[in-house]
Amino acid sequence: MIVLGIDPSSTSTGYGLIDHRRGTSTFVGCGCIRPKRTGDFGDRLVLLFDRMSALLSEASPDQVALESSFYGKDADAANKLGEARGVVRLAVKRGGLATTEYTPSQVKKAVAGRGQASKEQVQYMVSRLLRLDEMPRPLDASDALAVALCHIHRQSFQLDRKPSARSPEVEALLKRVVAR
Repeated sequence: MIVLGIDPSSTSTGYGLIDHRRGTSTFVGCGCIRPKRTGDFGDRLVLLFDRMSALLSEASPDQVALESSFYGKDADAANKLGEARGVVRLAVKRGGLATTEYTPSQVKKAVAGRGQASKEQVQYMVSRLLRLDEMPRPLDASDALAVALCHIHRQSFQLDRKPSARSPEVEALLKRVVAR
């Protein structure tokens, strides 16, 4: 299964592709979509949509994971991030895929073991987990790879979990409720 991780931004949207088969995750590629910071913001969103759509078409991922928004104190930046996230989600949906979202702390905890890890610690752990000779750069791309790894870890955990057996008391209660 090929997983596309995305770290959305209005200035530098990171993406990372990982092929996960038989319990092994293999680096496929990563990069950033960086619209020019000058000019009309709407034009930047169009460029982001077009490049994300092209990436989805070329990479043909099976699943897409997206880092959820981080809300800072700057309302204008938060609005622009929200618009960029919407454009990314639209491109993914138009590509026939759904997105699974993870908070920044979920991603950091899954990859670095603690939800308050720095970007550099996440970058280092991504390089170790994917057995890369060099650190993935830039940081937005390594963050996107971390999002993909988080998704893989969480999916693997859910697939490996076996439902616990219900106690006889719970089964009897369920039968009574359903019978009504």
